[in-house]
Amino acid sequence: LVAADRLHQQGITGAGSAIAVLDTGTNVRLGVLNDTNGMYKLIAHYDAILDQEPRKIWSFQGSDESGHGSHVTALALSADFESATGRYNGVAPDARLVAVRAFDANGQGSYADVIRGLDWVVANKDRLGIRVLNLSFSAPVRSHYWDDPVNQAVMRAWEAGIVVVVSAGNGGPDPMTIGVPGNVPYVITVGAMTDSYTIDDPGDDRLTTFSATGPTAEAFVKPDVVAPGGHLKAPMEKKDRIVVEHPEFHDNYDYFAMSGTSQAAAVVSVIAALMFQADPGLTPEDVKCRLMASAHPAVEIEEGEVELAYSVFQQGAGMVHAYDAVSNTMLG
Repeated sequence: LVAADRLHQQGITGAGSAIAVLDTGTNVRLGVLNDTNGMYKLIAHYDAILDQEPRKIWSFQGSDESGHGSHVTALALSADFESATGRYNGVAPDARLVAVRAFDANGQGSYADVIRGLDWVVANKDRLGIRVLNLSFSAPVRSHYWDDPVNQAVMRAWEAGIVVVVSAGNGGPDPMTIGVPGNVPYVITVGAMTDSYTIDDPGDDRLTTFSATGPTAEAFVKPDVVAPGGHLKAPMEKKDRIVVEHPEFHDNYDYFAMSGTSQAAAVVSVIAALMFQADPGLTPEDVKCRLMASAHPAVEIEEGEVELAYSVFQQGAGMVHAYDAVSNTMLG
């Protein structure tokens, strides 16, 4: 749907960049944690709840009791290859992973744990080569964006040169439902679309009913873009809490189908990794500029006039397109 497979055929698979995923941890098998050459790509992990960075990288695998972080990570990075279609399950199968656990088995976390995780990412970005930070979570807005402590930590990450990609939240479709930290104007905030289970028929593609809608309280346009976020399949273990509670979405083997702006954000995060492989000198502002400039807005034709099918407060600049984002040369 985002044409990342066309980039994979050209050898652009996200190699050279590390993406930090701040979530519930990871509990996925080697098909996700190995790259296309079979090399282990989890290069570091940090437990913000316990304030620990274990020396043994392998010890972190199995830390996710929820399944949310595992699903987000797999969508982004899985090197599982389907020979029938010639496609990888993940958007950037050769990007490296830095896993940060700040949420528990119920998917809940405190401001203190999240901020501790964000600060650790910033402090270790140069050592680990972190170029992208995925934040697939949302909290209620309780202040101006600049006063919120999580938002302040997120803005520090952006200012440090990290592309921060954030889920818009699942509180839509009413206006002004964008959560924290999606209401930060600088970061890339992602809403969700769905192909309505017909991948080859774009005619029924639509914005999901749950995707949060802008504007923000300070009147900024959000989300910035939308991405696939309906029934996306990725590996998740049967013992994970989400699978136990919703077995009907698991195939009884490896894959779980999950919907949310969390999944949409994961897609966009690693499109940024593809962009960095093609042009390592990009800044976070450049990445955001090219993602938005190359996005495809949903339109409809009425009486010969082309109009937006959804407002900019619903779809932002439109649906991301990995191939066009990588080939885009716009700046500023």
